[in-house]
Amino acid sequence: MRLTILKKLGKSKNFQSVESKSTKKLFIVIGSVTISIFACILVYYLIFYKSTASSFAMVANARVAFDNGDQRTAVAFLDETISKFPKTVAAYQARFLKADVLINLDNYDEALSLLTKIVNEGKPESIKPLAFVKIIFIYDLKKDYASMIDFSNKFIREYPGHFFVRDIYLNLAECYIRSGAKDEAINIFNEILISFPKTKEAERAKDRLSQIK
Repeated sequence: MRLTILKKLGKSKNFQSVESKSTKKLFIVIGSVTISIFACILVYYLIFYKSTASSFAMVANARVAFDNGDQRTAVAFLDETISKFPKTVAAYQARFLKADVLINLDNYDEALSLLTKIVNEGKPESIKPLAFVKIIFIYDLKKDYASMIDFSNKFIREYPGHFFVRDIYLNLAECYIRSGAKDEAINIFNEILISFPKTKEAERAKDRLSQIK
């Protein structure tokens, strides 16, 4: 009986020894895989942050070139940023800045293309309404009042609390006047009086109402 027990204990110890070795191998494998994963993550973030830093550096160089009056070099930096880092925050800033250049050159269609891309997919989110405002401005320059009215109403619906919204209301009313829609303009001016009382925009709306009635 004692011999049988000892044999069983011996088998149990051997089993435990084998199990212990298997467990150690498992932990070694897990440890190796974990280290590999963390190494991949580290490499990714190093590349990502290096790319991010490079993209912002290009936009910064473009701003310096603009300040020095070197528009050609500035645009080259912006184009390179957009080309090399198309989905980055810096690239959307580059599109935004390049749109200004194109507007000054009366190249409205290309500017609209850049700004529309920002409105649809730009980041951070705060750049989208700013691009919206520039689109409205371009349609005003083009005297495309139908598009200006459309985008102004979209802006009001999507960004009712934005700091530009009162200006958009006023411009929308003036656009209605220029397009011959006097009643719609009166409605917008009245809406300004109701929604933004005791503001300079309300005073402006009140003055305009007295002039057009």
